[in-house]
Amino acid sequence: MLQLKAMQLDCRPGWGWLAGLFFFLTMGSLPAKVWAEEKGAKLEDGIAAVVNGEVVLLSQLKFEAQLNLLRTGVSAQRLEQIPQDSWPALLDMVIAHRLWAASSERTELSIEQLSSVTWMNEKLKRAFGHESNYQQFLQKHDMDSADVLAILERIVRAESNLQAKVRLRAQPSDAEIEGARKAMPELTEEQARKKLYEEKFQLLSKQELEAQRRKADVRVLLKVSRGGL
Repeated sequence: MLQLKAMQLDCRPGWGWLAGLFFFLTMGSLPAKVWAEEKGAKLEDGIAAVVNGEVVLLSQLKFEAQLNLLRTGVSAQRLEQIPQDSWPALLDMVIAHRLWAASSERTELSIEQLSSVTWMNEKLKRAFGHESNYQQFLQKHDMDSADVLAILERIVRAESNLQAKVRLRAQPSDAEIEGARKAMPELTEEQARKKLYEEKFQLLSKQELEAQRRKADVRVLLKVSRGGL
């Protein structure tokens, strides 16, 4: 299940649950449910989408989607086993990161955010077990460490902006906590507060993502077929 942290931004472990939240809101399920033994996932370069005038190539989609999936706990060995019908939702996640990062892309990252980028980058490397495996992954996608850092910076901006937007509104009131405890007497006050916060945070995040998408100029050109994209 998603482990949602309450009250404040935790710039290191906190990014794990935010990644899971983006995944949950866009994919509609958790990573363990997505990975079926399905062969033949195929991507040839072309245009997957245009987001406010910025082109997202299929090769970019595949690379960014795999980085995001690594962050949700999918092993590096299973990155090629992506079912075809998962790609539209993975594209939605890539689009969401672009939209939510846009409002702060011209400002410098904070010390906490830079720390998060560094931590996430090291975690990605460790997922491959050995530096040579990681370098092979980059070469396969014709990417380098600078490309990875740029993507991670965008992800950090997006998730930080989303959290800042909804964190305070997700705080439950005393009346809501009292009502939850009456409905579920087995919960302590802190447990009820956390449960309500998680539920409100997820709902508000979904609403914000949907509202941001409606305001944007997004054209999805991704085509999915049994034989590939």
